[in-house]
Amino acid sequence: MKTKKTALTLAALALTGTAALAQTSNVTIAGRVDMGLQYVDTGVNKMKRVDSGTYTASRLIMRGNEDLGDGLSALFYLEHRFNADTGAAQSAAKFWNAGSYVGLSSKDWGTVTLGRQYTPIFWSFLFADDTGPLKLHGYSALQSVQRSNFARIRASASPIKAAGSLDTISGGIYSLGITSAFEDNQIVYKTPTFGGGFTAMLSAEAPEGYAAGSGKLFSGNIEYRKGPLYASVAATTKEGTVPAGGGLKQKVSEQLASAMYEVMPGFKLWGNIHPWQMKSVASTELKGHDWMLGASYWFAQSELWVNFASKKLKNCTDCDSSGWGIGYHYFLSKRTELYASIAQVSNDANSANSLNGFAPDNFGLKVRATSVGIATTF
Repeated sequence: MKTKKTALTLAALALTGTAALAQTSNVTIAGRVDMGLQYVDTGVNKMKRVDSGTYTASRLIMRGNEDLGDGLSALFYLEHRFNADTGAAQSAAKFWNAGSYVGLSSKDWGTVTLGRQYTPIFWSFLFADDTGPLKLHGYSALQSVQRSNFARIRASASPIKAAGSLDTISGGIYSLGITSAFEDNQIVYKTPTFGGGFTAMLSAEAPEGYAAGSGKLFSGNIEYRKGPLYASVAATTKEGTVPAGGGLKQKVSEQLASAMYEVMPGFKLWGNIHPWQMKSVASTELKGHDWMLGASYWFAQSELWVNFASKKLKNCTDCDSSGWGIGYHYFLSKRTELYASIAQVSNDANSANSLNGFAPDNFGLKVRATSVGIATTF
């Protein structure tokens, strides 16, 4: 009888402990699945495709937090991206390729996270974009012209002749990749809201996991949200080596000013300006800037958006590009939407900028694409 009573007591304690834990911590499994039909014209070749991620990347997310008391909580975030059309992972090298970090958050002191995560400048791009509820549509001119590359140009026209860990020269193409995406080994701090709508974010990247001397990144932003207005300024610098793992230095730096304003209920205007510079060996450099303007209107059960972006390279002849995108989203529910979109990227004679991952067949050619699809979140 005593043994039975003890067992019942332990079971009650276990249930009580489980209930207490459920009140203070949670883990969520979430994600997105996006599939679309595409017709793509890369200047010479024309393709009819069924693709994942035409609008937004398909992904699986695990996130959680634990209330530690006194306004302090622990958190983690894991994100895996995959191609829903084939079931294959987007990255063979990194399973949690779109985020893997852990941190502590305080209502009074802000949040510190450590791991693979977006650089702060990414959020300043994201929140000043309204190309669908999930933002940063693959056909958005912000994505194709501004965030596909800093530059993708003819190598013989580029003032930089020696590639390193931040850029590549291959097949006659000089390519300089963006820094407004994921970076490994980051330490990121975000303030609580102050001054009636301001937040600030700072990040530094530890160099381990990179070739010696490369991967040194510093990034930060200041954001403002109040009523119909979002505004932000941001900056990033990243150092690399020439050649990759070598002893010579290269550095890319960028600045961003972005904003979105709801002019009247349902109607928004948004845009940004984005100067950047790449300094490399032998005092060579590549300088440019790009900008984007967009507008969107939200109906009762749908959204229509349009945007245009232009990229100018200051010291590379005929290396400019521009593009536009138009999209319509019809909401079947809070989680599921149908979409249709059309976009184009135009390249000068020495430019080969891409559209949603599709590069032109040669320099100076346009890339055009049309898509219809479905996206759902869970």
